[in-house]
Amino acid sequence: MSAPGDEMAISDSTRVSAVAQQIKEASNPDVQADIEALLKQPRERPAWLREAQQAMKRRLRNEPAIEAGIRPAAVDEGAAPSDEVGVRETIVFAVGTPVYVVRDGRIDLDSARAEAKGWRKLLAQHDASMANVLMSVGRIDVDNFVDDSPYVGTAWVIDDGLVVTNRHVANLFAEASGVGFKFRLGFDARTPIGVKVDFLEELGNDRSAEVRVERIVWVAPETGPDVAFLKLAPASTLVGRKALVRATETPRPKLPVAVIGYPARDSRFSDRALAEKIFGGVFDKKRVAVGQILGAGADEITHGCSTLGGNSGSPVIDIGSGEVVGLHYRGIEFVENDAVSVPMLNRCLERARAIQGVGGLAVSKDESQDARGRDGVVQVGSTPGSVTFTIPLRITVELGGIAASPFTAAALPTIASGALPASEVGGPVDKQRLAQAVVNARALLANRADVVAIKPGYRFADGAITDEKAVVVSVRRKIERSSLESRGVLALPTQIDGVRVDVAVATTADLCGEGTGIGEEARVPSWHTAYEKRPDLPMTRRSAQMRFVIHSGPDSGWPQLSKFLKATRKSLAVAMYEFGAPHIVDGVIAGVKGAKETIGLVLQLGGHVGSGTKKDDFTDAETVDRIREAKKSKFDFAAASVGKAGIFDSAYHIKVAVRDSRSLWLSSGSWQTSNQPNVDPLTEDSTPAALRQFNREWHVILDNAELAELFANHIERDLKEARETEEAPAPAEPLVFVPAGMLADLEAAAKPRYFPPLEGRRMLDVHPILTPDNYIETVLPFIQAARRSVLFQNQSFNTKTVGGDYGKLLDALLAKQQDGLDVRVIFRSFGPDDRDTISFAKDYGFDTGRIRIQKNCHTKGIIVDGEAALVGSHNWTTAGTGFNRDASLIFYDREIAEFYRALFEYDWERIGPARIDETLPPPILVSPGEETVPPPGYVAVPRSVLLGR
Repeated sequence: MSAPGDEMAISDSTRVSAVAQQIKEASNPDVQADIEALLKQPRERPAWLREAQQAMKRRLRNEPAIEAGIRPAAVDEGAAPSDEVGVRETIVFAVGTPVYVVRDGRIDLDSARAEAKGWRKLLAQHDASMANVLMSVGRIDVDNFVDDSPYVGTAWVIDDGLVVTNRHVANLFAEASGVGFKFRLGFDARTPIGVKVDFLEELGNDRSAEVRVERIVWVAPETGPDVAFLKLAPASTLVGRKALVRATETPRPKLPVAVIGYPARDSRFSDRALAEKIFGGVFDKKRVAVGQILGAGADEITHGCSTLGGNSGSPVIDIGSGEVVGLHYRGIEFVENDAVSVPMLNRCLERARAIQGVGGLAVSKDESQDARGRDGVVQVGSTPGSVTFTIPLRITVELGGIAASPFTAAALPTIASGALPASEVGGPVDKQRLAQAVVNARALLANRADVVAIKPGYRFADGAITDEKAVVVSVRRKIERSSLESRGVLALPTQIDGVRVDVAVATTADLCGEGTGIGEEARVPSWHTAYEKRPDLPMTRRSAQMRFVIHSGPDSGWPQLSKFLKATRKSLAVAMYEFGAPHIVDGVIAGVKGAKETIGLVLQLGGHVGSGTKKDDFTDAETVDRIREAKKSKFDFAAASVGKAGIFDSAYHIKVAVRDSRSLWLSSGSWQTSNQPNVDPLTEDSTPAALRQFNREWHVILDNAELAELFANHIERDLKEARETEEAPAPAEPLVFVPAGMLADLEAAAKPRYFPPLEGRRMLDVHPILTPDNYIETVLPFIQAARRSVLFQNQSFNTKTVGGDYGKLLDALLAKQQDGLDVRVIFRSFGPDDRDTISFAKDYGFDTGRIRIQKNCHTKGIIVDGEAALVGSHNWTTAGTGFNRDASLIFYDREIAEFYRALFEYDWERIGPARIDETLPPPILVSPGEETVPPPGYVAVPRSVLLGR
């Protein structure tokens, strides 16, 4: 189905049927199976199909819509039976080219017809990459318009601050003016039409992400392709501003694609009832219509996605790669949709640049190669009185609305260490030489308003760290060379004193003014604990008979936890960092629903919810209120004692539950939806994207009264001591919005593998661990005993701010790697901050070729020699290993170690070598009391986590 264009009425029913057959044949086998399955159910077809079929039947017979009040035409005696006319076409368009709703920056896989299982599967596999694309597509909103239409079409980011749409859309508010273009006068005939691009406008979301259109860059002539470019005003945040990648090859026929845009309730459509059925009654909001490439030429492509008016200007996306393959511009109802091809779009970009002098146009891989000289560099064009630098294409900075920098050519000669030819970069760079180059760079660039921090570090190439030391210049946004030229701004030098300059997106530490680099003295915070160890509750190694369930998340986290809670007969004792997942709250209340059953809870209040996978989670306080209302006097609660006046340094980070003093649940993940999602991917084919959407966690359930009672007693003591501690309002934790949700999905695109639990009953050799009690003194010899391998997977791997005895753990791990053991590290990605983490690890001495980054890593595990495994909640930071409250277990058991080793190896292979995404915007610092719901594409992280505190 398609948006009405020049040809509105369909008189050729044969052509509609032929297109339906073409779409079916172009579909992948799973989608074809869905279509055939519905065709073969004449007596069990859903109600929506019967209703949509009646509308399709009118279309094929060229009958007016029923709502027009016109009597249907007589039936041709040679036609197909009335009850089957239009069935095949309806099924193909509804199931073969469904349309999905977008909610909270993700495709709602439940929003299309349930029968479209094949598309659901494909979209789920590419959920993360499609989410990245969705953020850069917006609705063109207008005010003071000639009618009451709130918007006129769709646009998407093609480069920094530049969006593209169709000519026929831009002509609604733009007109030629001399050699350029201007905004038309609006309804009041006095002021121009106001134009904004809203990168949200989602169903059920009242928020917006509007950016004003500053000017009309170029509108193609009527004889040219249907293309126009609009320049966005500098925005307060970079939400939705990441440029979409354009494909470099012609899309193949039958390629699965998606059109992302804002279909309108189009009065031009011949049968509005049919449009309602196909689009599910949702209009004017961000939608994803899927289909296939039906044909591809040099200047145009044809696709089979369902569109309406409002989709004009939508990108056509290769679902597999996330790349743009076309710019949708018109459709013939139920016959085809046409889009401008990428090669034509690229030529339009070049034309706009040449005519209008527009900077910031994206350079494709091929174009960048053409621009390079023999030495792999390009020349920045100079103007009179300026200095021309030779710079790598990738070194650029974001100036936003800042005027030309005070850093001018005239200032350069006064700096003896100014930029030298690229050929002079090189030679050995030791610590002293690098430090001096940093000092000189800070003096040279002191007045550059676009520079956030300058520090010693390493050069990164194609996202991977190299061995070359470099002066790292942190900026708010990296943009292309052409954008700097167009603004009359000099690019940064390629080197200082012969030391390479590498431009990077600012990290959290940089934005906080703590952006030290390798070899520099970092501001090491102080840590404290008022905790007194409990010799009467010893955390000693022991062997005992016990039943065990060794499992992982999201593979089987909630299915096993729900069984654990349902088996409660007397009591639950819970020590938890964050608790807000509605299904877990309900499970806990149901588990202790009896009048005599009790629950004790120690919880750190203030966990962040309301966005992403935790958008529907309760706050910690709401959770406490719900349990208190259900259990009244049988509920014993205390807020965890943390902070300067508290018992623990910065976090009551433990994740432990004890049932009936006989069974123990221990995990790396809190009771929030991100950690314990309500999914069961081992039995539900509908959740193939669970591993990409939710955290990787390691969990343990043990039925052993001795261990359970030990942890229950510690929780009871924690609760008592927290209640006795002088209560002071906990300071609000400053947050940072990190663009981790924009990360490219670099993990393997194959359907994820999910691991069934390892269950059994036998003797186990177990060592319980608590912090501040015995983590370092237990884990240090655990690592030192390794003879073959140490596999390390943890959310945190802090080698920058090292205090207490934490350094002993890092030294022990490093020594094993330097001794030739198989020591590999996986840690969690935090967007631009990954660069610092990798750089400091390299400077500490770790082989960064043995380090990988996992998008949703939340595990805190170590496997030694394939013989023993540590599972728990301890982050590898100074506070996590010595001053906060955390819990872990070491299993000296080959079978259990092998279970977690297989998980580690699977994750290691999926995520591939460590690379950073240098196109991401910087983090956003959030002060206490400000908005705590991050923009789409960002996740909220406590500032202390990112600063290593």
